[in-house]
Amino acid sequence: MPPSALQPYANARLLLFSNALPGVLDSTRTGRFLFEGFLKRLRGISSKENAPGLDTGDFTYEGYLTRGAVLPLTSSQPWDWLAAAISWSTTGIRPVSGTTPSLLAPCFGAVWLGPLSELRSPGRLPTPSRGQLAAFSLTEFGGLYGAGGIGSLTQPLLGERIQAALKPNRVVVVASGDSLNVLAERHLTTVTTLRGLNPTITGRPSDPLPVGSWLFIPRRRAAANADTSTTSLPAGFYTPETLATYLGVSLSTIYSWNSSGYGPPFVKLGNLVRYTFEDVELWLARQLELSRG
Repeated sequence: MPPSALQPYANARLLLFSNALPGVLDSTRTGRFLFEGFLKRLRGISSKENAPGLDTGDFTYEGYLTRGAVLPLTSSQPWDWLAAAISWSTTGIRPVSGTTPSLLAPCFGAVWLGPLSELRSPGRLPTPSRGQLAAFSLTEFGGLYGAGGIGSLTQPLLGERIQAALKPNRVVVVASGDSLNVLAERHLTTVTTLRGLNPTITGRPSDPLPVGSWLFIPRRRAAANADTSTTSLPAGFYTPETLATYLGVSLSTIYSWNSSGYGPPFVKLGNLVRYTFEDVELWLARQLELSRG
């Protein structure tokens, strides 16, 4: 498998999940994909630039995939994706297998951004580290030139172009004594939300989690007594825009759900549409039950 032009300069290892409903993180996971890539940072996201898939404090990136592989959907080794030795399937483009559908944007996962020379086999989180482990939201494949025309020439040379957002402080490594109950309280979230982001976690909320494993956590909500003078969002409510960001879907998806009767229940305040935190969490819990049969 000949390398792409950027492969020697890859500075990131990406783990991305495909979902039955692309962009809906609590829908059934259908695949686990591994990539190396060359990424460059663009800019940070301020509170005025929040958008679907982008939160305050995120950093936007763009770059090219240099090689990829399909991993088993589940693994007993939480860090297998950071192993130095990997059987790569493709150079520069998303791999496809007979049993796993293609990975579509938007999708979500984790990134190790830093020296790939620090990776070891068997896989483990490099320490001491000069890199960064973070959540990663991929918003677009291709773009610029597309897959045809000059794009068909640049893809084999450089690799498939991506646009994405790095989300600091959205991945936690499990320490002794951590359970879903403990992590939910520590990070101001709910057990239901943690299970939705981490569907492979089973057992009771009070059960200790495997020390040294890792899981996704949601963005922290503002405290109940936080200063809300800069926003028109009433305490305890989502707008369609903030709900889209929280769920990791597009604003058009939220409006489509409203029209079809799917999605969390909403209230009309004149011409405004709002969703209570409680209704959203109850709806997420119901979707989790349905996805598990």
